[in-house]
Amino acid sequence: MTRLEVIVVGGSVAGTATAIACGRHGLRTLLVEGQTRDRELPGETLHPGIEPLFRALGVAEQVNACAFTRHAGYLVRSGEKVSRKLYGSDMHGVLLGYQAERAKLQAILLEQAEACGVQILSGERALHALFDGNRVCGVVSKSGEYESSFVADASGGAHWLMRQLRFPILRVSPRLMAHFGWAAGQEHDQAGDAFPEFNMHDAAWDWRAPIRCDKHAWVHLDLGASRRSPELTEGNQIKGSCARDVTWRMARPCAGPGYFLAGDAAWILDPASSHGVLFAIMSGLAAADAICKTMQSPEEAWRIRTSYISWIEDWFCRDAAALISLYSGMDSPPGWLSSASEAVRYIAMSSSDRAFPKSAS
Repeated sequence: MTRLEVIVVGGSVAGTATAIACGRHGLRTLLVEGQTRDRELPGETLHPGIEPLFRALGVAEQVNACAFTRHAGYLVRSGEKVSRKLYGSDMHGVLLGYQAERAKLQAILLEQAEACGVQILSGERALHALFDGNRVCGVVSKSGEYESSFVADASGGAHWLMRQLRFPILRVSPRLMAHFGWAAGQEHDQAGDAFPEFNMHDAAWDWRAPIRCDKHAWVHLDLGASRRSPELTEGNQIKGSCARDVTWRMARPCAGPGYFLAGDAAWILDPASSHGVLFAIMSGLAAADAICKTMQSPEEAWRIRTSYISWIEDWFCRDAAALISLYSGMDSPPGWLSSASEAVRYIAMSSSDRAFPKSAS
């Protein structure tokens, strides 16, 4: 049986960020990644605020070398109204976002994790967690058992660890399915060719982001909880079409004895929040920092976990409130917004430190 300090479950952006940060802290880290390769998907539209995080992970040079499509802002369409939202500028010039291809970004992050001394168990899923009393103490995979001081679950919206702990997932919205992929051709007018576009109509929205002159990424979400797939016009052929459950939900508590949750394993909102990858990386960095601090000061474990939980839940509440405000302005707002608002208020007002006793190690 191999003894480690940290096991990260899931090689997503959140998982690789956690593993890189743990490796940089000098912790013996294993990354368990069930996916051996990514399908061809368009990737993610990233806010310029992601650049300092790329630098923190040590991958800024590699990311910029990929020559991803960059944009200075995006368009918002609602009925006949069109507005341009610019990211602004700083002392270095105009701030630019990225349209990052997922497979390339993932490869960069995995290579960096390996360079930081992280052991990568690729193509092999974590089967279940190991427990020592109420403390998570390792992972079992097909190749064997791996003990660790901490497990970071970054496996995504399946909530791998929460299911084993039998903790309920707090659902804030009805079931929502986002359809996404990429398509050949252009759907932008000449004025908007260089800008991604967010188009709100009825109780649904569409996102289009140019990848290059003959290709664009798209996302469609029906907030009426319909499972209907989007229909692209002008003969454009849908490529890489997938659907993802983006029901607003939270895993509580997102940290406990021997474990931390990062990225979608902690909470999920729909892509209009625009902070998915930003939150994934920042939660991974924060989880690694919390693990390192706990190992240095075990007597502070409860305080460190509580601080992490509060930070995670505060972010969820802020982004959920912003989405509720955005969707309330639609011509046909979804009817579930009031119940979602009540649920967010409950999360904001309920105490995180009741999630586990102070005596828990």
